[in-house]
Amino acid sequence: MGSSESLPMSEKQMELYQEETFFTRKEIIHIYKSFERLSEFKVQSAFLQGDYNFKLDYDEIIQLEELKNNPFKDRICKVFSDDHSGNMSFSDYLDMLSVMSMEAPKDLKAAYAFKIYDFNDDGQIDRLDLEELVNRVTGDRMRTEDVDGIVDNILKECDQDENETIVASEFEEIIQKSPEFTSNFFMEV
Repeated sequence: MGSSESLPMSEKQMELYQEETFFTRKEIIHIYKSFERLSEFKVQSAFLQGDYNFKLDYDEIIQLEELKNNPFKDRICKVFSDDHSGNMSFSDYLDMLSVMSMEAPKDLKAAYAFKIYDFNDDGQIDRLDLEELVNRVTGDRMRTEDVDGIVDNILKECDQDENETIVASEFEEIIQKSPEFTSNFFMEV
């Protein structure tokens, strides 16, 4: 594609990406190349035509090393995809990696983590969401009563108003007390 600094996008588009993320120009170029590697011909063709909204399919996106074995890959892609299909434009991909970067503030990471763990997309994390979360983390290898016990403990710790759900503010409060959250909610660029 030429020099390491050349991209098939306008300078204005590059500046927009820099303004909307926590990345430098050099990092955006690196991220573009990782996006391009997922489907080189399709990405190059779209960008050369100025189609920056072109989307890669979910099955192509999950080839990213950091997503391949992630038990939440479907939710991550759905949450960061602007149409919630799991298919991603470069902008969606860049947003995902920006939020998952070490530079992103903890409250932003917490807001996205909440959306990822809200499996039924109802704006709260309830018992069913927590069961799904525990099952994904453990690879569905736990007995139902053990999962129920973990869910009960999570609700006891996090559900301040004791209504069997965790709302965004309760979730963020717990995350703020968790020093390892930022380093765990992370993808290498």
